[in-house]
Amino acid sequence: MSAAGRTALVTGAGGGIGAAIVRRLVADGMRVRATDVRPADGVDLPAGAEYVPFDLLAGDPQELLAGWDSLDHLVNAAGVALFDDDGSFLETSEQVWETTLGVNLHALRRLTAAAVPLVRNGRGRSIVHVASTAGVRGMDAPLDAYQVSKAAVVSLSRSLALQLGPEGIRCNTVCPGAVLTPMIDFLYERAPERRLDMESRTPLRRLGLPDDIAGAVAFLLSDDAAFVTATDLVVDGGWTAQIK
Repeated sequence: MSAAGRTALVTGAGGGIGAAIVRRLVADGMRVRATDVRPADGVDLPAGAEYVPFDLLAGDPQELLAGWDSLDHLVNAAGVALFDDDGSFLETSEQVWETTLGVNLHALRRLTAAAVPLVRNGRGRSIVHVASTAGVRGMDAPLDAYQVSKAAVVSLSRSLALQLGPEGIRCNTVCPGAVLTPMIDFLYERAPERRLDMESRTPLRRLGLPDDIAGAVAFLLSDDAAFVTATDLVVDGGWTAQIK
């Protein structure tokens, strides 16, 4: 995939999908700067990944980019879903909206805008945002702040792809379905029947794993996807392809 020696910045790298992406890119030979709000002693990443604790909501994106005059790849994997507080827009608090859109959309937007000048100088020139199937389809129970934030990421990614395409910069999203990560594990522990139901409704009859998403991200970053941009790659085991 021509990844050896390239540089990548990955957000949301403290666990789950973000950490899996870092592991995959390091295994592919990239030099990865990984970031998350967690302190360094709470993060397990492979040798070869530089970890920078950082608050995407409060920090200056230039701090994450310090020391680089070029960047080959940017992966925005940071995200939050406030399951116990999010719901219908008719009932969800302003704080939930501000936090969810702040992390999932506005922080992503600020970092991407700061990184684009470096990506222009890079070799890979590929940006991937981790969105969600919730951003392209409805959900059984409303999680409106989360859904709106991810739909906005999908829309912004397409706009960026069209604007940056003439410069040779590609921009795509990966839209995971139900993936076993720390963010949702507690839901299945609380209601095991929920996991069984989701598995039975998924054509591949299993939930996704972080490595499934990491593989999709690695492909979209790679030269194998050199003619792929403005695309939303759904990775959900076939769940959203059916009518139920």
